[in-house]
Amino acid sequence: MSDLPQNELVATRSNARAMRRRASACAAIAAILAASAAPAWATATGSATGSFELRVRVPMLCRVSYTAGGAAADGANGAVDLGQIGEFCNDGAGYSVVVDYAPGTLRGAVLQLGTDRVVLDGSGKAVISQSPGARIRSRELIATPGANGFDSPALSFQIQPTA
Repeated sequence: MSDLPQNELVATRSNARAMRRRASACAAIAAILAASAAPAWATATGSATGSFELRVRVPMLCRVSYTAGGAAADGANGAVDLGQIGEFCNDGAGYSVVVDYAPGTLRGAVLQLGTDRVVLDGSGKAVISQSPGARIRSRELIATPGANGFDSPALSFQIQPTA
């Protein structure tokens, strides 16, 4: 009859019956929905076309993440691989990636995020990257020290929606 032990064979038959019941219920629901969507003037011999509009509202969500690196990127100019910055933002108007650091520090230091780069002016805040629309990506973050080296105790990254 079957190579399955008796208890496994019973479970398989039981699962098959449950799947048939679910399939029948889904088919019945689909038939009810199709019948309710048909216009009252439609007949079995006529043909009809129609359309519907579906709107979904998704909350805006923007996040930035950081994964540490630490290997030297270019020993000649002192550049350091700081790791990866992950960006996720579903705002269709776009977003900016902003770095915060201690004011008065990092003057002349260069941060490069993928192909975007910014020279820090010591103000304590800089826009390192901008995106014109929604995006998900991860990019390498490389820092090249200024005249005073890396004199800030920390960098903090945030993502700010454009709108």
